[in-house]
Amino acid sequence: MIHLFFSFLFLVHPIYISSTNVVINDDKLEVKVKLFRDDFEDGLRDFHGFSISIDSPNKIEKNIDLINKYINDKLILIIDDDKIILSANDFSLINDVLELSFLKNYINDINSVKVINSLLIEVYSVQSNIIFLEIEEKKYYHQFTSKEIEKTLFTK
Repeated sequence: MIHLFFSFLFLVHPIYISSTNVVINDDKLEVKVKLFRDDFEDGLRDFHGFSISIDSPNKIEKNIDLINKYINDKLILIIDDDKIILSANDFSLINDVLELSFLKNYINDINSVKVINSLLIEVYSVQSNIIFLEIEEKKYYHQFTSKEIEKTLFTK
């Protein structure tokens, strides 16, 4: 009976997770971040000090500068000691999942990629942020938590 109770608790307990895909190839850097919209609204409110609704494409478009400021503060990509500034060029909202897309030209020969990922960790201490990095046809993966928000994922 106790096992059934804990199983039920696990099913109704919310999951706090985001995923980020970073692909560097053909002289471009592509980043896609997926977050739960309601959690992200909590993070935006905490960061900016006021409520920001992003429950429709129009509201996302209206608040894109505030979204970009949050993302650039909480998701930091450092390529060869250069901090990459991200600016969302596309987004989609499907059900309760927001996907933000960033695309930049990046021509340099890459020797290292360091990531600092604290997305939503200030709001949810159990937040988990998963990153997938693809560079030079190799794939890397890491899970960021409140205990570890910084990691060098690639070094030549």
